[in-house]
Amino acid sequence: MLLTILIVLTSLVTDTARTDLVLSGQFGQGTQVIEGRQNGGFAIEARSVYDINAVSRVFGEASYRWEDVKQTRFVDNADYRLTAPYLTVDTIGGDMRRETYAFYGGYRMLKHHVLWHAALQFRAEQSYRMRDPRAKNKVTDLRIEASIGYQWSQYALSMLIYGGRYKQNNEVRFYSELGETTIYHMANDTEPYARFSSNNKVSYYSGYRAGVGISLLPTTGFLAGLQYDWFSCTKELTINTQVPITALYTHTLGAQFGYVATRWRVHATAGVEMKHGEQYIYGDNANNYYQLLFIAPNYRRNSAFVHLYGDYRLGLPIGDLLFVGQADYDQWLQHFTEAVQVQYTFPIKGRYAWFFAPKACLHQYADAQAWQIVLETGLTF
Repeated sequence: MLLTILIVLTSLVTDTARTDLVLSGQFGQGTQVIEGRQNGGFAIEARSVYDINAVSRVFGEASYRWEDVKQTRFVDNADYRLTAPYLTVDTIGGDMRRETYAFYGGYRMLKHHVLWHAALQFRAEQSYRMRDPRAKNKVTDLRIEASIGYQWSQYALSMLIYGGRYKQNNEVRFYSELGETTIYHMANDTEPYARFSSNNKVSYYSGYRAGVGISLLPTTGFLAGLQYDWFSCTKELTINTQVPITALYTHTLGAQFGYVATRWRVHATAGVEMKHGEQYIYGDNANNYYQLLFIAPNYRRNSAFVHLYGDYRLGLPIGDLLFVGQADYDQWLQHFTEAVQVQYTFPIKGRYAWFFAPKACLHQYADAQAWQIVLETGLTF
């Protein structure tokens, strides 16, 4: 989330009018049982920045992604990194397919040194299994954002505010005549909520998000930023009525620093994520009414994250090469990722160009490692 904010705000200052149409495919090994033994898929994406006049700009992107993940285990939710530790799990697992639709678009104006923008971001996802236990998830994630700032010389100082709504419907079904397995609703990282972990197969996540940030944005020169993100989410079981069983609160504080030059740029993002959760304790059940006795804090965990990025553009007699390097560390997952990408852009006619970009990623965990290959191609104009 924090890295996305930095990229969006920087593009308001540095990007020129252009349109990209991208087709990508990916294939790789799984690294943990919750992520499967193998995953592959493809994505279609369109991105555009269009200058209406000297002061007004519209921008947007839309994408569709399809993934097939082999032999996931335990976690039946979408967005498990976001909703952990209050997950729905089983002990069998199976292949999981995911489809994701995303849209982002907005308007920017720069007039008399005042820079402001407003934008809308939306993501819809469904994931499902074709064999028992047949988990089915539907996610909607909506965010509205706005910023205002002042630009002078090659810099702009901008302040951002945003808010959003998150929902996830989670259902596990069984069709086999051989019977059903127990579905667990986790109360922390290692223990299920014993009272509700049996035949409760339908759950609902209801969340809200808000955040603020301040960024120093360059056309060329130093960039810097600070952001704060707040996310809350309640997990409810559908037992004739909606019964909340846990609530999660996440506070994320991050900072960025880097440099943008004509042909290259580097930046680093680092921060800390602070999660704490509560468990709802109920008394006797009478006519499907659960009497709430009290809410008990039962989870707290802080973890750090780091992202490093750099790229360099090399001009060639025909076209150009873009070299990209990235490294990420997530303390909560004990996950370190290294990625390198080379993009060759070949001019076709006028402002039209074709590009091809292979990417290789290495994922390392405390007890495992895996690779992934991504191939992208498309048009830019």
